[in-house]
Amino acid sequence: MSIYNNTYYFLCQDRMTLKESYGRGSGLHKHHIVPKHMGGTDDESNFTYLTVREHILAHFMLWKIHRNVNDLRSMNMLGAKLSVEYRRAVGNWCKENNIGFFSASSEQRQVWRKMGLDSQKASGNKNTFYYWSSEEGRKKRASLGGTASSKTNESWLYWQSTEGRLVRASMGGKAHKGKRCMYKPGDKSFKRVSPDNIQTYIDSGYIFGSPIPSPNKKT
Repeated sequence: MSIYNNTYYFLCQDRMTLKESYGRGSGLHKHHIVPKHMGGTDDESNFTYLTVREHILAHFMLWKIHRNVNDLRSMNMLGAKLSVEYRRAVGNWCKENNIGFFSASSEQRQVWRKMGLDSQKASGNKNTFYYWSSEEGRKKRASLGGTASSKTNESWLYWQSTEGRLVRASMGGKAHKGKRCMYKPGDKSFKRVSPDNIQTYIDSGYIFGSPIPSPNKKT
């Protein structure tokens, strides 16, 4: 039995004693020991009582034990800040199973994307995709310099970490499989964009291709 199995078992068993304290205003959550997405029932013997933090940790341990993406989704709904890797796992799983955003038509998705960008614009938050793709945001990134600018992107931080570099090394060319080169007219650089983000980049003025001519292209 792994350390996660042991810790999860003892946490659930110990917190079952808090049943009498559970109720409105107690700060306790009723947690299925065997989650419903794994066949767990609503039988009283399958419940334990956890604080929000313990509830998040419980689903994290379940994820480590069983690798069921629903536990990452539960963590997210409980307020946990998922890593880029975990958000990607949830996104891919939802896409494969047509859940949430991916259950809608392409037309509806475009409406939602526009609503999201409009919401970012109205918020005035300077840590959003809308801001960093605006003229002001691009100038800000340019003033920060290449490395500092890239660090405004959370995914960049992950891929530059020891874990991220090892993952990229193990993926080889697969890291960019399915991505399309896109650039904004007037820029001298391009981005490799995943299919899920293409429409967002198009809405921000990007087009397909690269501003860098191919060395083998005849002139």
